[in-house]
Amino acid sequence: MIQRRDLMLSAIAAGGAVLTKAGKAAASTKVSHQPTDNSEKNGFVIALGGGAAKAFAHIPILEALDELGVEPAEIAGTSMGAILGGLYASGMSGLEIRKYGIELFTQKTQLFQKLFLKDGRTWSSLFNMVRPAIIEPTVLFEKIFPETLADNFSELRIPLRIVATDFYTQSQVILDEGPLLPAIAASSALPMLLTPVEINGRVLIDGGFVNPTPFDILDDGKHFTIGVDVTGTDFPRTSNLPSGMETWIGSFSITLNSLVTAKLQCVHPDLFVDLPIETYSPMDFFRIEDILAAAEPAKEPFKRELAALLDVN
Repeated sequence: MIQRRDLMLSAIAAGGAVLTKAGKAAASTKVSHQPTDNSEKNGFVIALGGGAAKAFAHIPILEALDELGVEPAEIAGTSMGAILGGLYASGMSGLEIRKYGIELFTQKTQLFQKLFLKDGRTWSSLFNMVRPAIIEPTVLFEKIFPETLADNFSELRIPLRIVATDFYTQSQVILDEGPLLPAIAASSALPMLLTPVEINGRVLIDGGFVNPTPFDILDDGKHFTIGVDVTGTDFPRTSNLPSGMETWIGSFSITLNSLVTAKLQCVHPDLFVDLPIETYSPMDFFRIEDILAAAEPAKEPFKRELAALLDVN
């Protein structure tokens, strides 16, 4: 049984919790190609999809880029993909992101201590039961993100585009200028648990509702496009009906995967990577090492496919 403190910390990290047990990850990685005219393309751009804790699987892919010695011309990210994309675009290596994530989510006491505010603010600035959601994402991310995260989009080493959802117009919003932290917070603002973020008069929530793996917002005319997806779902059957929280988070996962599947029928990146972590839960933040291990076998096949696409050794 998950201890109460672990559940609360996972809810803080994920913006929510799902109480399903994670089974073993599938053994295979799906990498698909789209025939394309290579003559006009130079370099590549990459999209990192949302999926809460499941998005830790992006880290071996970022490490693969470093090991190949190649760098994307641009990154697009949604939700957790925006977080990892922001760290990478700020100059952190894939290995540094791995070490940061493992340290953060395997030392629970240290994580809990990070949430004690020391700058004059009170816990009510992070948790407030009368707000539209329980947790204020900008305050939360200020506490747990490394200092290496850029303050502004203009300071990034690699251009970054972040997807959020405009709540009132029910439309996609692409954020690529101004302060970085609020944009990441907006892209990750899961309703009822993370407070919506207002930017330039628009009330923004989680970008997964409109574009979970946003490879289609990247320039596919100038660059090869890569989509890395973690939305696949394969919930283990139990003897009990799923709880309300399980159903809510599970339904969100199903929606993300359905959106990606439908989009692939209309447009396809040059390289699409479906990472084998279907049986992990979006709240499995404290299983970061298991998720990384499950995604690790994808690294070498991805490196081979990307090297062939770019014609590099």
